[in-house]
Amino acid sequence: MSTTVVLVVLGAGLIHAIWNAMAKSIHDQFVSFALLNLGVAVVCWVAWPFIGLPRSAAFVYLGFSIACHVGYELFLMGAYRRANFSQSYPIARGIAPLLVSVAGLLFASEHLSARGLLGIFGIVLGIISLAFRRGGGLSNLHGVYWALATGVAIASYTVVDGLGVRASHSAPRYAAMLFAIESFVWLIGVVARQHRGWWPGTRVAAIGMGAGVLSMVGYVTVLWAQLHAPLGVVSALRETGVLWAALIGVVVFREGRLRRIVLPAALVVAGIALLSIG
Repeated sequence: MSTTVVLVVLGAGLIHAIWNAMAKSIHDQFVSFALLNLGVAVVCWVAWPFIGLPRSAAFVYLGFSIACHVGYELFLMGAYRRANFSQSYPIARGIAPLLVSVAGLLFASEHLSARGLLGIFGIVLGIISLAFRRGGGLSNLHGVYWALATGVAIASYTVVDGLGVRASHSAPRYAAMLFAIESFVWLIGVVARQHRGWWPGTRVAAIGMGAGVLSMVGYVTVLWAQLHAPLGVVSALRETGVLWAALIGVVVFREGRLRRIVLPAALVVAGIALLSIG
C-alpha cells in the first residue's frame, strides 16, 4: 500500500467518526437518519447525470450492497437508541475488520500470520471490555447486540462493495448509483411512516444533512482505496476511527471517564493495526 492510500483511509476513519457523532447528537434517531439520507440524496441525484453509470458487471453487487446498507443503517439506528456513542460505535466498527478477515480466510484463501491472530485477539478483548465495562446495565447490553449486528452489516457491505467497485472500475460512478438508490429507498420509508410530520428545525436539519454529505465523502474515499489495496487491510485501517469515536464520546457526550473508554478502544485499534500488517 502506498502512503497516499494509507493516509486517505485514515482520514476516512476520522470523517466516519465525525458524521456518526453528528447523527448521534440528534435526539430522535429516526429523524437523524432521515436527514442523513436526504443530504446524500440531494448530492447524488444532482451529480449522477454528470458522473454516469458504472459498468453493468457491477449491478448485481449494487443490488446486494443496497440491502446491506439499508440493514446497516437500521441496526446502527437501533444501537444509538440503546447504547452510548462511545460504546456502540467502537463495537460496531471493531468487529467489522475481524469478520472481513475471516471471510477472506474462508472465501478468498487468505491466511493470517501470528501477528494477524494476535490482532484478532486484541480486537475481541477490546470489544468485550467496551461491551461489559462497569455500569453497562441491561439496556446497554441490548445496545451491544444491536452494535454487533451493525458490525456484521458493515463487514457484509465492505466485501460486496470491494468486489463491486472493482467490477465497476470507477469509485465515483459506483458510489453515485449506490447512494442515489439507497437514499431514495430510505426516504420512501420515511414518507410512508411519518408523512410530513418528521421535519425538524433548520439547525437540526443542517446537522443531519451535513452528516449525510460527510458520510458519502468518507465512503467514496474508501471505495477508491479498495481499488488499490486489499479489502481486509482497507477495512482495518478505516476502523481506526474507533479511537476518535471514544474521544468524542467522552469530550462531547460526557459518557464516563476517559480511562474507562479510551483504553479498550485503543486496544481495538492496536488489534486492527496488527491485523492490517499481519
